[in-house]
This record gives sequence, structure tokens and C-alpha cells, in this order.
Amino acid sequence: MTGTPLRLLTGTIAGLVSLAVILLAPERVFAGLTLVLVGWAAVEWFRLCGLAPCQIWPWVVGTVALAVGWQVLWPAGQLAWLMGAVAATWLLLFAAQLRHRRERPANRPFWLRRLIGLTILPLFWLALVEVRSAPDGEWLLVFGILVVVVADSLAYFAGRAFGRHKLAPMISPGKSIEGVVGGLAGVAVLAAIGAILPLFAATPSWLLALCCALVALASVGGDLEESRLKREAGAKDSGRILPGHGGVLDRLDGQFAAMPLWWLGLWQMQLLGG
Repeated sequence: MTGTPLRLLTGTIAGLVSLAVILLAPERVFAGLTLVLVGWAAVEWFRLCGLAPCQIWPWVVGTVALAVGWQVLWPAGQLAWLMGAVAATWLLLFAAQLRHRRERPANRPFWLRRLIGLTILPLFWLALVEVRSAPDGEWLLVFGILVVVVADSLAYFAGRAFGRHKLAPMISPGKSIEGVVGGLAGVAVLAAIGAILPLFAATPSWLLALCCALVALASVGGDLEESRLKREAGAKDSGRILPGHGGVLDRLDGQFAAMPLWWLGLWQMQLLGG
């Protein structure tokens, strides 16, 4: 089995396992399992940043230590500042990607690529854990992940069917503006469904729709950033652990950018509890 069928099979299995972990795992088990996942993503990220295998592990340990350190030491009441900072980082990265839509961007210094990974990976994990620990956090996290999955899946199929205008051809030739629009259309339907769920009963429909749209757009930025990182490294995939997808980074690239923004959206909607 190869191509799209293999991709769909791997995605389905990974999705079911993820759903089981989110809904059934105790809080500490969830935190531990997702920390291992982020650690593996860090291995792939720093390997793409020009580090030899023996040089990668200090950076991976640093990533994990920062994630746990931020969770333990950062004041809970000021977490919005931290999530806002990483959301701003993604906004800058997205702007830089779109600036180079028609020309191949110069390779960034190794230290900058490593610094980006050392920032976004721990805060992705922190957003996951903080959303999961909120009241109804399991379902809030599932819905946020689903926003990215719907945006990515419909963008893929809409792009293949209707894609004529490339979004950023010098970074990710397969992405099209029509694909992004198709993904946003799917997210709009998802937001309409979410508006009638008890989970968002106290949330204005327009606010939920806006948050979902921003999260979907952020996921496009995450996808483009990982594509740029692979191009700078001269790699096709970040790894080989997931048949049909490549590595953990290839599977979660959109989620890295989306999840901190989803946390901010839930915070704005006052759904994170005390």
C-alpha cells in the first residue's frame, strides 16, 4: 500500500490512538506521553538544523526541560503572555514565508533555526497540557485538533481538485490558495456544528468561528515553516516513523502553530476555568 491510501490508513490509526490518549489517559500520563512525543519531534527538528546525532541530545533535553520548567515555574495567571509571545513568533514566521512566495528564501543561520525549535516545541506541549487540564479539556482539545485536521484534509483535496494559484511555491509547491480556501470552508462548517454543542453553549458563534479560522490559518503557517526547514536541510521528510507521512514533524507541523493560538482563543472565550 502506497500513496494516499497509506497516508489515510496511517492518519486514521494515529488519530484513533491520539483520541484514546486524550480521552482516557490520566492527566499525568497524558503529560508524560505528549512530552515523549515532543521530545521525538525535537530529535527530528534539530537533526534538520545541521546537528550530528551525538550533538542532538543536549538540545532535546533542553527542549524537554524548558517545557517542564515553564509549566512548573511560570505564573498560571500570566500564561496568556507566554502563549501570546509564541503566537506572535508564528505570525512573524508566517509573514516571512509569504514574503518569499515567488523567490527561494536564503537559508537561515543554524542558530536561528535551533532557537525557533527551542521556543515553539516546549510551548506547543504546554498549550496541549493546559487545554487538557481545563474543565471539559479533553473535548476542547479534541475540537482544537479537529480544526487543524479538517483544515489540512480539505485543503489537500480542494487543492488537488481546484488548485491553480500557488500559495508559496518556493517553500511548499503543493500548497495552493484554493486549497487554503477549501480548508477554511470546512472549518466554517465545523465551527457551525460547534456552535450548537453544549461545549460552546456560552460562547458567541462569531467568536468561535473567528477563533477556528485563525487557528486554521496558523496551521498553514506551521506547515510552511516545517517545509522551509526541510528545504534548508535538503530533506524530503523529517523522519520515517509514520508510513505515508514521514516523521512526527510532518504529521504535527500545523498543530505546533495552532495549539498555542487555540489556547488563547479558549482563554478569550473564558473556557479554561480558574
